[in-house]
Amino acid sequence: MPDPIETLRADKWLHHVRVFKTRSLATQACAKGNVTLAGQHVKASRDLRAGDVIEVVRGDLRLRLRVIAFPPQRLGAPRVAEFCENLTPEEWIQKAAELRRQRELQTPHAHETLTKPDKRQLRQLRAWLEQDLQS
Repeated sequence: MPDPIETLRADKWLHHVRVFKTRSLATQACAKGNVTLAGQHVKASRDLRAGDVIEVVRGDLRLRLRVIAFPPQRLGAPRVAEFCENLTPEEWIQKAAELRRQRELQTPHAHETLTKPDKRQLRQLRAWLEQDLQS
């Protein structure tokens, strides 16, 4: 049985526990300063140790994670809890969800602006116009 890993690069760990889809994205996040450990920006090559608590900013969402162990390779989603503990406060998650909802309401999807309206959208437009005329 192989010896357990005691340290792992920050970008590898973030990729292995599925915080980022690719290791390149994890490296970029570290370079941009979106990954911190004890208030200090983390370089991609920084070795993490068990017990470290890191904060990761991914878009609107800010995650706080405790390193428990180091997987030898990228994990399936059900096994992530064995290697990291999610310490993210509920307020941060709710705030990110609210910002996402607001953005969806403010900006239409790309396909909605590039194509003409479908049947359902035309019905909604007619109903809206009729409402506006009656008011």
